[in-house]
Amino acid sequence: MVKKDVVVKSVSGLHARPGSLLVELALTFNSDIKLIHNGSNINAKEILEVMMGNINCGDKLTVEVDGNDEQKALDAICEYIEKGEE
Repeated sequence: MVKKDVVVKSVSGLHARPGSLLVELALTFNSDIKLIHNGSNINAKEILEVMMGNINCGDKLTVEVDGNDEQKALDAICEYIEKGEE
């Protein structure tokens, strides 16, 4: 298992389009990907969990990845979150 703390840069947080693009990216990996936000474990491959996570711009969260492609997945997910593009 690997994990990293990140800060959400997208003005929209991980709602709507940025959230759905995150889920699409997460689904390209075999590993389990969790976003830990305010004590909640959010499955990054489930759009409803990501949307209900109430993750806003400037929020700090931990990305936790476990599986055979965990490092690649961690790097890609963290880069997406920290990039902040809409």
